Amino acid sequence: MMNILLLYSTTDGHTLEICQRLKALIEQAQHTVSLVDIKDSAAVNLHSFDKIVIGASIRYGKHHPQVTDFIDKNKQILDGRPNAFSP
Repeated sequence: MMNILLLYSTTDGHTLEICQRLKALIEQAQHTVSLVDIKDSAAVNLHSFDKIVIGASIRYGKHHPQVTDFIDKNKQILDGRPNAFSP
């Protein structure tokens, strides 16, 4: 069983809906999933997760600045474990 962080950034709520569905599917496989808005990611201990998944909407060809800031700030942690970034 893995402990998975599923971070999301959404504008109109569609990315959140997709991430909620992913969470349900992953939990069916007996894994633990924490679904967290990227706005609240500073309060999360990234080291406590086996995998990190980021779902982020694109507006006008770009991700929200919080997404790129999160990735830049946590690049070493993200590179050190399995991760996925789904734009």
